[in-house]
Amino acid sequence: MTTTTVSDHAYTRFSVDLGSGEIASQDHQCEDLEDVLGGIARGFKLMESCAVDDAYDPDATLLLTLGVLSGSNAMTGLRTYFLAYSPLKRSLAGQPSAMWSAGSGKFGTKLRYLDLDEIALTGRSDTPVLLYIGRESDAPDSPVTMRIEDATDLAGLRVNAKIQALKQRFGDNAHFAVIGPAGENYQSVRYAAVALSTENQLKSGDPKPRFCGRGGMGSIMGSKNLLAIVADSPDVRDPDAPSFKELNKEVAKGDGSARFRDNATDRLGGTWANYVPLNQKHALPEMNFNPTGTESSFVLHRQAVQDSGQFVIKDESCYRCGIKCHKNVYDVGEDGKAGQFRAKLDYEPLNLLASNIGIFDADQACTIVELVDELGMDSISCGVSLSYLMEYNRRHGDDGQALPNGPRYGDFQSILTALTDAAEGRHELLGHGVLRMGEALGEPDYAMHCKGVELPAYLPQTNPGYPWAMAGGHMSMRTFLLLLFEGETSMEYWVGAITDPDRGLVQFPYDMVGICKFAGLGAPAVAAAVAELTGLDVTSDSLRDMTVRTFLRGYRLEKLQGMTIDDYTLPGDALQEYPNIELPHFVTSEFFSELQGRVTAIFDQMLEDTDIGQLSA
Repeated sequence: MTTTTVSDHAYTRFSVDLGSGEIASQDHQCEDLEDVLGGIARGFKLMESCAVDDAYDPDATLLLTLGVLSGSNAMTGLRTYFLAYSPLKRSLAGQPSAMWSAGSGKFGTKLRYLDLDEIALTGRSDTPVLLYIGRESDAPDSPVTMRIEDATDLAGLRVNAKIQALKQRFGDNAHFAVIGPAGENYQSVRYAAVALSTENQLKSGDPKPRFCGRGGMGSIMGSKNLLAIVADSPDVRDPDAPSFKELNKEVAKGDGSARFRDNATDRLGGTWANYVPLNQKHALPEMNFNPTGTESSFVLHRQAVQDSGQFVIKDESCYRCGIKCHKNVYDVGEDGKAGQFRAKLDYEPLNLLASNIGIFDADQACTIVELVDELGMDSISCGVSLSYLMEYNRRHGDDGQALPNGPRYGDFQSILTALTDAAEGRHELLGHGVLRMGEALGEPDYAMHCKGVELPAYLPQTNPGYPWAMAGGHMSMRTFLLLLFEGETSMEYWVGAITDPDRGLVQFPYDMVGICKFAGLGAPAVAAAVAELTGLDVTSDSLRDMTVRTFLRGYRLEKLQGMTIDDYTLPGDALQEYPNIELPHFVTSEFFSELQGRVTAIFDQMLEDTDIGQLSA
């Protein structure tokens, strides 16, 4: 039905208390475009009323939500969002801070087929449980039913084993969100992820989930003794829903997504391709973000791995997506074709779990990446945490302060042992992340994080916008490759790059509406898709306004939890010059101090000029 006003739209929030077992639903009339868009836009609004002093407080809320285009016919409209007060992200005052994490797979689409908008999870079960969501009958318009079921049989299983066991239990129409051993051992692992099942995974049996990785959402789920969420529905096609034919053609074949697709000549698509330009500038993180300027990482380039003759690399995709950004690596089978599945190699897991920990062997890299996925840990936080311990042991190799049996750069077996020990609760230091490791060991300067969240795989020397990213990383502040591509180093340039909604915040709309950033669509196309689906007069300008409001809500949430200007900073070593980087060194302590003051003043003024609320509220 075509509508013309926001108030014609509504959403339903299910509230699930895992402690009492009570489940309730409440319909809400949309008050503004944020409510209609969903995703992190509506999620941040709820987080305003859910603040806690301890991320693991049973009363803490874990919000599961979708964007307005999630589960639609829009290609890449697959995104599922988890929001909570993170066990990783923390102010200097000691308070946990709100954060979000997004993932693909087919789980979110199944939720949309069930007409689900969002679920607020609170409480803690005394025993391991799962949350089942389905319909009361096979009729497509049958009422949605939710129930909490025993999941003791799933306890201790790794990610793929959990998902395959759930498939056997609930059948072919269901998809799943699960945690691995790391999430179950949440007290020891603060960066556990939530794994979302995929079509490829359920059909092949291979471990191919997608992840809501950042910020410890799997740890929050584990703190509630919730091991899995089941979305059980046949695929539903609404004949009256927009087909988005032209938009989907642009996603599958347009310039915006081209770098994530394979090129017929050099076959360097996917995020894996980032190895090439970064390595050419010697700006590829190695040994705890210390690039060597050597050829060490060349063996991990996509082309080198493919040319080695050891592996077959297949281009695979999420559900109904034409980009095929997944670069799945297999051993060579007896017939020369793909044999045993080894790993999905995206740029950041490969870099942070290989080059950045001194691993320069593709076979070992596949084993490590896949182990981290199966244990249910965020590959970014896990890799950076490993590299911090390795750097600590390197610096103390001769003074007797090195950690006994601690991992060392390039020591494959010690890495496997450390990872398993962390996920199973035997290595709390590693599982607590680099902020807390730096505090415990008294050496914070090379702990590579912002606001407690480990940095993604781009050198902080090239991106002073990190501290203002809502997720603690690049995907919520689009400044991570600007130096590489534009080469600008002036103060005015970087103040503008961070604070201009059309620069630093340009990626936010994707995570308000439920489509993938790799779609490469500009604001006009995204706005047009939302307008077509909702009947609202959504334009590039109105989407831009919501982008700013959503960012400022997240910024306000940080400040309400005690963050001050001093929280918006970079690790001490990130302000030092690296001799092997061919890109210019400009992020000095003096430069960053001025940038910090100017950017904070602009965002503070932008917040004051809105009606979002005062900091004292």
